[in-house]
Amino acid sequence: MSPELKILQMHILVLLLTLFSCTYNSHGKYILEGSAVYDPNNYMILTNTTKHSYGQAFNNVSTSYKNQSFSINFLFGIVSEHKQQASHGMAFVFSHTRSLPGASSDQYLGIFNERNNGNASNNVIAIELDIHKDEEFGDIDDNHVGIDINGLTSVLSAPAGYYDDKDGNFRNLSLISGKVMRLSIVYSHIDKQLNVSLCPAEFIVPPNKPLLSLNRDLSHYFSKETYLGFTASTGSIRALHYMLIMQPFNGLTYPPMEFGVVPTLPPYPRKASDRTRTILAVCLTLAVFAAFITSGIGSAFYLRHQKVKEVLEEWEIQYGPHRFAYKELYNATKGFKEKQLLGRGGFGQVYKGTLPGSNAEIAVKRTSHDSRQGMSEFLAEITTIGRLRHKNLVKLLGYSTRMRIKNG
Repeated sequence: MSPELKILQMHILVLLLTLFSCTYNSHGKYILEGSAVYDPNNYMILTNTTKHSYGQAFNNVSTSYKNQSFSINFLFGIVSEHKQQASHGMAFVFSHTRSLPGASSDQYLGIFNERNNGNASNNVIAIELDIHKDEEFGDIDDNHVGIDINGLTSVLSAPAGYYDDKDGNFRNLSLISGKVMRLSIVYSHIDKQLNVSLCPAEFIVPPNKPLLSLNRDLSHYFSKETYLGFTASTGSIRALHYMLIMQPFNGLTYPPMEFGVVPTLPPYPRKASDRTRTILAVCLTLAVFAAFITSGIGSAFYLRHQKVKEVLEEWEIQYGPHRFAYKELYNATKGFKEKQLLGRGGFGQVYKGTLPGSNAEIAVKRTSHDSRQGMSEFLAEITTIGRLRHKNLVKLLGYSTRMRIKNG
């Protein structure tokens, strides 16, 4: 390519950008209906985050396509609530009117409704970017491009993708990938042929082989006042449908669309309820974890308690003495101090003490709970003393889980 031709292309590109900024970016040039709005980047978002919604955006200035050739290129993107599924899609529309009154959401894409779908009087041609398979319209899949005339049963459709210029192989594209893509629509009045191409936005020009090619005279569908517009709708699954840039041209051209860095669409916004559910899920997880830890600790204490409890219950059933709290005996003997010591015997020491409240004097024999020999001697002692009754014999009052006592 010669330097002069490159300079000419650059001048054309600058002119196109200037034209674009003067027309598309002027809010007054498009009539928005339904849920369609402009975002902070001045892109049109045709649907919002509600289910079963639709949006329309039509240019309020008509264009004459009657008996003419033309090309239209635009950048769009679809960001779905779910990465692998969405409903229903968007469309580029040629219409005799500046809006489509009575349009419905869901499978009607914000173009038609149940009553007028398929009517010859509609005078509407649409290029649909369909992300939901509707059996009633004979959709081929849930990710396709179709050419519709007066109704949503496509006269021609194909899976979303493009033919690679390098090897001619077909490359699939996901319409709900959240990436910006380019759609090119070229109609030759002489050949009576409509070509539709889909490709990534990074492509400066569309592929040589179109995705769809329809041989049909469309002149009677166009008038001297044809309005260009975009529509979109959601169903049970929400999605945001973006329209970023549009460039209409007279004549058969495939103009370059190179605007530096391709825009990146934001991810689908998470609702407060979604964040709440996430927080609740985290809290629930932490609660379950805490309960598990607490249960483990509790189980350990329970097993230890059960081990002691089984021994104590066996003594209580067999000998029936009173069980004292360790704190009572600790306070009665003043903390088992040496000055309270009465004497030392086999397997333990004996302390004098006074029971709080009754002021009864007692003798507390302190033995080792881990000593099997001391335990045996102690059991023999309480077996003998606990069953005998005599004025000259010591009366057994009871025991503690850690201390066994008898009165002095």
